[in-house]
Order: sequence, then structure tokens, then C-alpha cells
Amino acid sequence: MPIQRSLIASSEIRRKRRAVRTQVTDRPFLPRCLYSHVVLLLLTFLLGGCDALPDRPRFPELPFLQFGKESNEAAQFLRIVLPEEGEVTEALRSQITTWAAAKELQVDLYSAADYDQELRDRLEGEEPPDLVVVSSFLFPDLVAEGLLAPAEQGFPDPAGYPPQLAAAFTRPSDQTSPVRYCLPREVRTLALVYDSEGMAAASQAPPTDWETMWSVAANQTDLERNRFGFIEAPDLSRWLPFLYAAGGTIIDEHGTMALESPAASSALDWYIRIFRENFAGHAGESNSEWPAEVLGKGKGAMAIEGNWIVPYFDSEFPAFRYGVAPLPAGPAKLNISIAFTSCYAVPARSTRKSEAFELAVFLSSSEVVGSLPNDGGWMPAQSSLRVAWTETFPHLAAFADAVPAARVWQFPSGLAPFLYGFNRGMVHLFAAQVEAEDFLADMQELGETLLAEAADPESSSNDVETSER
Repeated sequence: MPIQRSLIASSEIRRKRRAVRTQVTDRPFLPRCLYSHVVLLLLTFLLGGCDALPDRPRFPELPFLQFGKESNEAAQFLRIVLPEEGEVTEALRSQITTWAAAKELQVDLYSAADYDQELRDRLEGEEPPDLVVVSSFLFPDLVAEGLLAPAEQGFPDPAGYPPQLAAAFTRPSDQTSPVRYCLPREVRTLALVYDSEGMAAASQAPPTDWETMWSVAANQTDLERNRFGFIEAPDLSRWLPFLYAAGGTIIDEHGTMALESPAASSALDWYIRIFRENFAGHAGESNSEWPAEVLGKGKGAMAIEGNWIVPYFDSEFPAFRYGVAPLPAGPAKLNISIAFTSCYAVPARSTRKSEAFELAVFLSSSEVVGSLPNDGGWMPAQSSLRVAWTETFPHLAAFADAVPAARVWQFPSGLAPFLYGFNRGMVHLFAAQVEAEDFLADMQELGETLLAEAADPESSSNDVETSER
């Protein structure tokens, strides 16, 4: 008889980081070293009499500062908005500074931890940036809303990039080739992350298919210690590899929903059944926020996670010994991963498109990408650089090996509510409040509705419930 368990679920957990704001020009400021200039201005005014104002003093050129200029002068700054990524952001800041100095350009650079919300606020604000980072997931919606600019003529060919990563940042056109907006800058994939010491103690190797994964999970489960063999997440991105392994997909080659299929039923049944039979658990059952934390605490043996676990384990659980293996294959003999990627894009309302695209090409180059600090938490998008990355991190090779066949984390524009609905529904599945067949039918209907509304701009989507991720 399965034990009764409660579910404290969370979608994709992001570690909170402090936003770093550098030289923001929205609010002009005067550093302490400029007080002398103010005194000089007053002195000039007194000496020049009261019948006329003196000319503004000629201050020395100070890069990255703006002294409350009018909007036409402020346009001389190249505005850049980046996600806050610690050492990588600082290295990019240095590269941008050097590039801008050679071009005799001034740059206003802002980085934020809560990046997705900051990005949309900036794109829709009065002073849109000239260069931003856009994820593959957000890209379709931003293009559909007219917020991004297509790449200018002469933009580099995507040779050297995995085709599906390069294609993720294009849109179909009436021309012979699709319209390209940007080039992928980095990639992360999902793999099987496991407790290597626990598996070695049981003389077990990482599972290669669903059958052996079930037996390993059963063997590694110890309910008296509140330890489960497999730690699952009620998150679409973590379930998708099972769907692909069964030969299924969410949207087929014709652009229609395909969730009511034997493959989807098989994948969901396996994912939920191993949980209900108590060989799998969720993060909340060990007072944790996400599966990697559960593994680090010794409360789980296996989880499906991405490169981001590497710096997390190094920081939070440095003594934890873990391994990374390819995803187990399913009934279709497939083990297809998910690729999370992003690019440097130019907003449609940028007033400095040519310079912005030039900077995007520079930052995407192998010279810059290859010089950035890398802790294993991300991989370069360029295939040649990824070979060198694997040589540096041989124990993480499963992440890199998954790239060629991985499917990009992306849906057609307008399908974001599908993700939110799916993740909420999985919480109910884990709690046995709904059955898999009914859940898939509901998700099929929701997806069909959203696709129809995206195809008909006049239709209203007010009846579609959404929630914050």
C-alpha cells in the first residue's frame, strides 16, 4: 500500500542573486569627484556678470557617464541589458569596454538577477536598450510582439553551430531562407545526475533504459531514511525527455497538438507510477527546493538536471560525489535531451542597430566566448569550442554529448500558459487528484486553444488562466 505523501512543488528553481546595476543612465548622477566642476561653474558665473549665462564648462571625457543630457544626446550611448551571471558578466563587461573604446563609443550597461521581467520592462519602456540577451523560450513571443529586430544584411552564417540551436533564433519568411535574428551564445542540456558513492556501494552502474532505471531506483530507496531512488519535479522540461524517449512529442510536424498519444500515455504513466509506488520522491519531502539539493543532502540517488548543478554542488555541497550519465532510453530506444540556449538580440526600437549588431557578432565570436570564465555550468554553443569544453570537464561529457540530438526548449508564440498549466497539473497528478488520461486530455485541449488563438490575432485569450512561474 503506497504511503500518503504531501507535495510541496516548485517549478524550475532559480537561485536568488543580487542584481548588479552599473552606470545606469535612467537617473543621472554626479560623483564626488565632480564637485570641483560645480564650484568652477559658479565662479565662472560670478566673473561673467549677471546679464548672460556662461557656456557649460568643458568637462573631460568620462566613459560610461551621462550628465542628464537631452534625449538626442543620450542616444549616443549604446544601452546593454544582460542577466547577472557573476564572473561571466564581469568578463563581458571588460570585453565590451575594450570593444567600445576601440570604436570610440560610450556604453550604458545594466545587469539584473530577475532578468526576464527586467527585460520585458526595458523593451516596453521609454528608452529601450540596444542589445539584450534573449532565451530560446522567450524568443518566439518577443518576435511575435515586434520587439526584436531581424539581423542586418551581412550577419554571419551560422556555420559551426548545431543546426537546431541556430534555427531556434530564426523565423519563417517568404524568402528561400528563414529570417535570422541572432546567433546562440551558450547551451545547457539535461542529463542523469546521480549519487556516485551510493551507487558504487550497491555495485550499481548508471541505468541506460527505463527498466534498469526502475530497478536502480527501487534498490536505492530507503523510506526509513526518507531517501528515494529518483527525485522528480512537477515540471514540463523534466518530463519531456520521457516523452521523447517514448517516441512522442507535444506539437507534431504539422503544427498540431499531439499529447493524446500512446507515447505520451506511456511516458506519463512511468513518471507518475514510480512516484506513487514510492521509488521516487519530490524535493519538498526533504525540505528542499529542487532535486539537486535533495541529492546533495543524501536524500536521493538520481535526478534529471542540467549543467547548472555543477556550480551549485561546488558551492553548497563540495563534499558530495556525483556522476553525470546520458538520459535512460525509453520504449522508442531514444534518449533525447532538452537544450536551453540564448542569444544576443537587438530590440526593434533600438536607435543604434548597426553598432548593436556589430557588438552582438563580437560577443558571439569564438574568441570572446572561449575566453569567458567557465565553471562547467554552461557550454559554448559553437561545436568546436564544446570539444575543448569536454576536454576540460571530462566528467560532464554527458551534457555535451547530448547537444547534437537535443531539442530546443521552445514553443510557438502564445503557448506560455501551456507551460504554467502543465506544471500546475503535474502537482495534482503527484497528489493523485487527477489521472493521467484526464490530464493529457485537458492539456491537449488547452494547447489546441492556444494555438488557435495565436493563429487568429483577433481572438481573445482572457479566458486562459496563467500564473507566475
